[in-house]
Amino acid sequence: MPVLLILIATTVGLLMVTAWWVRRNTLAVYPPGRGPTLSRPLPTGCDLGAQLMAASAVDTAPRSGDAPTPSAPPKPKPPQSKKPAGPTRRKFLLYGYLTAIIGSVTAFTGASIIFLWPSRRGGFGGIVDVGSVEDVTAEIATGNGQFAFPAARLYLVPYDRGLDVNQNYLEVTSGGEAPFMALYQKCVHLGCRVPWCASSQWFECPCHGSRYNRWGEYEFGPAPRCMDRFVVSVQEGQVVVDTSRVVTGPPRQAGSLDQPPAGPHCN
Repeated sequence: MPVLLILIATTVGLLMVTAWWVRRNTLAVYPPGRGPTLSRPLPTGCDLGAQLMAASAVDTAPRSGDAPTPSAPPKPKPPQSKKPAGPTRRKFLLYGYLTAIIGSVTAFTGASIIFLWPSRRGGFGGIVDVGSVEDVTAEIATGNGQFAFPAARLYLVPYDRGLDVNQNYLEVTSGGEAPFMALYQKCVHLGCRVPWCASSQWFECPCHGSRYNRWGEYEFGPAPRCMDRFVVSVQEGQVVVDTSRVVTGPPRQAGSLDQPPAGPHCN
């Protein structure tokens, strides 16, 4: 919407300037009562004849030693056309069109860059401060084993290094120090969002039936691997997730958590 308003305002402004310039340089007819004022009135036909007769009588008077020569009225000088100041109308229109095009492209490009540039703090694609350890723990308990954080497109689940027998998740938990794991909500099969199934306590994709346990490990379906993750750390009691880099999930067979479904599946 801001880009569209900028384009409309730029176009209207250029059209107004163009209309003013064309009117200024092309109108030659004065409105009634507003024509140019002459310094002295033009002589009528009778006055002009009388003046010519008087001049002829004076010029034809005999002079001593001079031959009489007829005198002719002075010829009026043709009006000289004034050259318009500034660029011609063609150049002005050309410059106006180029200015409109360049302005529109610049405005659209700038707005697109601002819109598409990823935020480096507070949202997906940057460093996300989810909350305190106590708040995240309470949210996980409320969510029956997971905490969805849509602004960063992730799930937070509890992590116990003692259960990670294959040590698959030391990288994404700051060497096992963080008590949580951050799972990317996108299914690794075709990119659908994977919701949490409260009855089975698994993540179950509604698009093609892929299923993952609470740690996002592969359990069933066409998914080629476990769910992807983000790096989690605890800084001064705050849970911080780096969503600028997606860590590829481990292979299907590399699961560490033995968690059968707690109830019926949602998909």
